[in-house]
Amino acid sequence: MKPRTVVVVHREAMVAEGIAAGLARFPGIVPVAAATSPGEAERRAELVDAVALDVSLPGADEIAQRLWRKGVRVVFIGEGNGEDDGIHVSQRAPITELAAALVPQLVPRPPSPHRLTPREREILALVGRGLAAKQVARHLGISSKTVERHKARIFAKLRVPNQVAAVRMAMTGGWEGRDPWVRSRI
Repeated sequence: MKPRTVVVVHREAMVAEGIAAGLARFPGIVPVAAATSPGEAERRAELVDAVALDVSLPGADEIAQRLWRKGVRVVFIGEGNGEDDGIHVSQRAPITELAAALVPQLVPRPPSPHRLTPREREILALVGRGLAAKQVARHLGISSKTVERHKARIFAKLRVPNQVAAVRMAMTGGWEGRDPWVRSRI
């Protein structure tokens, strides 16, 4: 499937640019512009597949109506007021939710931490505390080669390239509430 182009329209330039940067992390989503005014929004939206539109931007409903008639997917950023029938994503929602609303077929479901075995979660927790493979091995009473094999399986299951990405996912993905970090005995 070809990449989908997106314009982000928000009344505050820094917010629009930040959202565009967040969307750029998703394969298949190409933010082509960030706009702050209704006129600029419509001009830039002419040649894209989808628009993320600040619901409180003056004239947002009218812009959305015109874009819908042209076949452009419009997702409102912010809570709905009941006057339109569009798709809304809360400003408090993670960027993944906006990406999924803009291009539903391109955003894979995030990997679940429950796919990791208890030992893999324990190793990831220790790595997240800054321990090297040899330290983790000593702490758990296993070889460092075994730790490396566990880490390779963790990366594959979480679909990440390295331990920094795996730890980041664990720390920002909300797992820590369900599976607390292992306390160090070192």
